Formats: sequence, structure tokens, C-alpha cells
Amino acid sequence: MSTIKKIVKELVDTIPDERLKMVFEVLEDIKEKDINEGWVIWGEFGRDAAEGKWEDASERHDFYLYGIKK
Repeated sequence: MSTIKKIVKELVDTIPDERLKMVFEVLEDIKEKDINEGWVIWGEFGRDAAEGKWEDASERHDFYLYGIKK
């Protein structure tokens, strides 16, 4: 086991179950909030795109987005 994992495991083992449950509830709330915010941002993509910015965009989609050449 790596040193960091060992340190974390030892630390977690010292936390009482009720307090550990509270920590995980807080982390779940943060994760859920981040997921929801991420979907809101995802839903906004492309709504204000400038028309006609790239030539042959449909043919060169991967190149324009990811730099992948055919």
C-alpha cells in the first residue's frame, strides 16, 4: 500500500462512524452540486456559436475540436 493510502486509511480509521457518515454526506452533496452545474454548462454549449466560423466544419470536425488529422 502506498504511503498516502496508508496515511488516509489510518486517519479514516480514527474517525467515529457518525462523524464519518457526516463527512460522506457533505461530499455527496458537493458531488451532486458539481454534477448538476456541469449539466447546466453542458446544456449551454453551442447556443451562441458564431455561424460560418470554420470551413468544412462537418468534414473536419475531429481536427477542429481535437486536433486529430485525417
